[in-house]
Amino acid sequence: MNKLKKLTLFQLIGITIAFFGSVRSVPTLAINGWTGITYIVAAVIIFAIPIALIAAELATGWSDEGGPQLWVKEGLGPKWSFVTSWILWIQMVTGMTMVGSIVGVILAYVIGIPSLSQNSIFVFICLLISFWGVTLLNFKFNMVKVVGKFGTLIGVLIPFAALTILGVLYMFKFGINPGHYLGNFELSKLVPNIHNLGTLTYFSGIIFIFAGVEISSVHINNIHNPKRNYPIAVIISVVILVIVNLIAGLTVANAIPKGQIELTNVLQPFVVYTKAFHLPTIIEKIIALMIVIGVLGQMSAWVLGPAKAMIKVAEEGNLPKIFQRKTERGIPITIVIVQAIMVSLLAVSYVAIPNVNGVFFMITIVTTILYCLVYILICISAIRLRYTKPNIERAFRLGVNGNLVMWIVALLALFGLILTIVISLIPPSIISKSQDGFYIGFQAIGTIINIIIPLLIFKFKKKSWKIR
Repeated sequence: MNKLKKLTLFQLIGITIAFFGSVRSVPTLAINGWTGITYIVAAVIIFAIPIALIAAELATGWSDEGGPQLWVKEGLGPKWSFVTSWILWIQMVTGMTMVGSIVGVILAYVIGIPSLSQNSIFVFICLLISFWGVTLLNFKFNMVKVVGKFGTLIGVLIPFAALTILGVLYMFKFGINPGHYLGNFELSKLVPNIHNLGTLTYFSGIIFIFAGVEISSVHINNIHNPKRNYPIAVIISVVILVIVNLIAGLTVANAIPKGQIELTNVLQPFVVYTKAFHLPTIIEKIIALMIVIGVLGQMSAWVLGPAKAMIKVAEEGNLPKIFQRKTERGIPITIVIVQAIMVSLLAVSYVAIPNVNGVFFMITIVTTILYCLVYILICISAIRLRYTKPNIERAFRLGVNGNLVMWIVALLALFGLILTIVISLIPPSIISKSQDGFYIGFQAIGTIINIIIPLLIFKFKKKSWKIR
């Protein structure tokens, strides 16, 4: 019976790809043109593969439910485990604000008024309605089952495949457009432009493509020969995603004129392609609706996923009892409502800064920084556990003997993570110089606050908070 339940190498590759397949980051890759190749390869070498391999070892050594929070707890103790839980919850808030903004942008095309896609007020209102709508519906229905069952296929895989195929056909028919983001190939275009620091920040946006790379490690104990098959699955999955993202990103860069790309508007290249191939505009609306379904499916999963993880942390006595309230269906009512309020407050950024592109990218970067903080704690925990708990059996282990391989991989990952955070603080070229101060303050203050708050809560927590 156990053999029947084991995942094959092919199935694990499919699961891993499903976690990351998304059209959301294609515009961010496209805006870099040929430099995107260098950025995505660098992201794989110093981020995706090292983090995935470290997570694999930790997942096989500590396979109980908990993931990053459990690994950090074992390595650094309950205080930093709580910080990890808090940051993972908060990055959901920032991440869903970013993802939710796509709803308004896409709906503008569905209703036939494309100009609304860059209207901050319209995007703000649609974000509020969609997130609060999904939140409230989750109290009555299992929205993951209702929307999420076919959400990945309808809202992610089909649009991604269509985007890639149409982009390749467009390039074959019209060739390279010199006045567009891609332009004619030159070896020098592969090198990041250090004279324009604002373009370096896009590297952080590309890192976000691989954020959550550790998730597939939860399946590592359910595959044959994890020591051999897991790294193979990760490498193959990452290579496939790199190839697909690059094809989509480079072809979109070839289709959009310089200065006109809309980072939130994943439908923009479809509009170009349908006009170029004289396809009926109804195709745009169909694809738009499919993408909205995918976004709503993702939002449905994220509304409850991190909240359910957070209530376990609350029940351990780390948050006041009001945060431990649940409905009859086990939904953490206080935490879900609080996160919806936080998304609403963060969404005000779209009104405060009348630049949909700029705000979208700004929130993408703060989400990436928060993820990086979690990964830094994971890397430090992985190294420390080699010395504090060396006898724990790990089905997958970096290096046969000794700790040298772990040190090399962890230091490589730490270098990538710290570099990403530093680069993230550079104001991107898509926002005006007058907003540079706000951008830096938003990233720095947002990061510092989300480290200080959980540390203060943990320091002043009361014994009465623990319910058992």
